[in-house]
Amino acid sequence: MANKRYYVYLSSFFDDVKVERLKLENCLLNLDTFPWGLHERRSSLNTALVRRQIDDSDYVIVLLGGKYGDLSASGLSYLHLDFLYALNKQKIMISLVDMFPDKRSNQEQDQHPELIKKLDHFRQLLKKDSQYYYEFKSTLDLESSMRRIFAQVVQTHPASGWIKLNEHEAQDQASHINTSKFITTAVKKLPERHTVLDTLETKVSGDENVIVRYHAHAYQDGNLQDIRPQRHLGWFQILQILSTHFQTPALENNFARALNQYLESTALSDARQIFPRAHAVARTQIDEQCLQEIKLQMKWNNWIVPLAQHQAGARTYWELTMEAKKLLQVM
Repeated sequence: MANKRYYVYLSSFFDDVKVERLKLENCLLNLDTFPWGLHERRSSLNTALVRRQIDDSDYVIVLLGGKYGDLSASGLSYLHLDFLYALNKQKIMISLVDMFPDKRSNQEQDQHPELIKKLDHFRQLLKKDSQYYYEFKSTLDLESSMRRIFAQVVQTHPASGWIKLNEHEAQDQASHINTSKFITTAVKKLPERHTVLDTLETKVSGDENVIVRYHAHAYQDGNLQDIRPQRHLGWFQILQILSTHFQTPALENNFARALNQYLESTALSDARQIFPRAHAVARTQIDEQCLQEIKLQMKWNNWIVPLAQHQAGARTYWELTMEAKKLLQVM
């Protein structure tokens, strides 16, 4: 796995398994994967986003504690629906289930008899239909088992992932991109040195550029158009955009907040490259794959890193490193 990275979608109930989810995310980061997950309550409004993440993932992990999850209009939880959708897409499923859900606190257990019944049925379904099923006893057991299971998964069910290019291959790729016309939205002229997110080295130079993809709604002549522009940003520029949000320990969702705020300020000019008469844009959102890769690149460059658990590990906090702060002072 040294030169290959895998996209892993982590499905769990937002209001459950908080400590375990943080432990698992950090474990997956250390395994050099791109872990994806939705850190908010589920509803019909974010189902399409989750399904895009599952579509693009190499593997799907279901993490289940003592709660069935937010219910959809069908009566099934969104967590349950995610599992069924991933099965339908023939994804390799890894289910990690708390062995002793009844020992969790009252806040971490369903109390309604109908939900308890649905949770038990869902556990049985995970056990029957997952390629890999494991009942963990503790967070330490979860982490060690994840390392062992994931090594087995990639050996038995190898996925495409993406392979890190060596220097010569990266130069060839960069040359191809400079001459290719596949980039439909030319926001800026690319400098000679640049990087494409799908071919990231483990560390990058701050003066390299990266193609950032995002989604937005553009309004032209009274009509709404769904657009997918691209913008070229330098890694130092990305660090500057993020820096004000991570001077002190901050929640992981500040990555998306900071980048979306920046993209909102440039989205109209980008939209006019596609629709010259566009007069407004809305719902600007960075592409989830780009977001996760930027997040990992900040970690690999030792610029913004995840911290030890705060408040019993309920959420992931990140902070600028001293190395990054020194860089920002001379930029």
